[in-house]
Amino acid sequence: MSRIGVTAKYSCLLIVSVIMALLGLFTGPSNAPPSEILKLLTEDHSNVIHTIVWDIRLPRIGVSLMAGGCLGLAGTLIQISTRSPLGDPNLFGIGGGSVIFMALIAAGILSAGTFATMLGATAASLIVSVLLGLLVSNKEMSPIKLAIIGIGLGAITIAIGTALFAYGRVFPSQLLGLIGGSFTTSNWNSFLFCLFTLSLCIFISLILNNRFQIITLGDVLSRSLGVNPVATRFLSMSLVGILAGSAVYVGGIIGFVGLVSPHIARRIFGHSTFHIIIGATLIGSTMAIASDQLARLLFSPIEIPVGLITTLVGAPTMMYLAFRLR
Repeated sequence: MSRIGVTAKYSCLLIVSVIMALLGLFTGPSNAPPSEILKLLTEDHSNVIHTIVWDIRLPRIGVSLMAGGCLGLAGTLIQISTRSPLGDPNLFGIGGGSVIFMALIAAGILSAGTFATMLGATAASLIVSVLLGLLVSNKEMSPIKLAIIGIGLGAITIAIGTALFAYGRVFPSQLLGLIGGSFTTSNWNSFLFCLFTLSLCIFISLILNNRFQIITLGDVLSRSLGVNPVATRFLSMSLVGILAGSAVYVGGIIGFVGLVSPHIARRIFGHSTFHIIIGATLIGSTMAIASDQLARLLFSPIEIPVGLITTLVGAPTMMYLAFRLR
């Protein structure tokens, strides 16, 4: 693939993301024209529209982009690690660890500040991801079998989280936002946390890119080329847990973004793990922000869960992939 062709494809993804971001910036209940919104971004900080745009719309745009990127990258890494085309961090129950931790906070069983909650939610998903990584070490684990185990694990974690929310008498809207996915509570702290997590994990993933490329060839060949597949999978699944935990903390359970993004990236960029890592991250960001805009505007002023939109795209994709597996 020529460098110009790759650049053009990356540019197209960025353009779509920018269009979705502008849609999120200029549309909403305020009905202010775009020219006034742009003017108020830098002037008249006391204006209500300035507050709406700067403290609500912009953080929401940023968080949806970062969370989608986290899910896209996590899906890529989990598919590389498990060799399963059905790999998805939330489908495999990894995000459920964060749900349980956040439910413990909401129910009053645990007490933690904002930063501690961020770290705790991420650590909870990291633990689940590492446990799943141990299962991957079983060479007889087929993609379908692994997907079934992951779906079961996800169902258990969601059930426990829901029970804890019920125990804490949490408002149904809060529960729906976490289980169904929502960016309505986005703020600049969430954006910065997710930005740091995504940037760090992309950096580490690109450093490990050669190892990832080699383990796709199989364990025997990987060892002959000097790469330890078990250690590489452990590192990869650790990154998956961090990414999934961050995404769930800022946006709840948003399914199928991690499943679909790597497959689209392979269609666009081929089988180079370097381009798949970057491409799936961009595709995940684009998919998340586009889904958020649809969820926000489709039945305005009522918002539907973001996960509902992503499921309408991802579930048929999963069924198609499962049908193709032998």
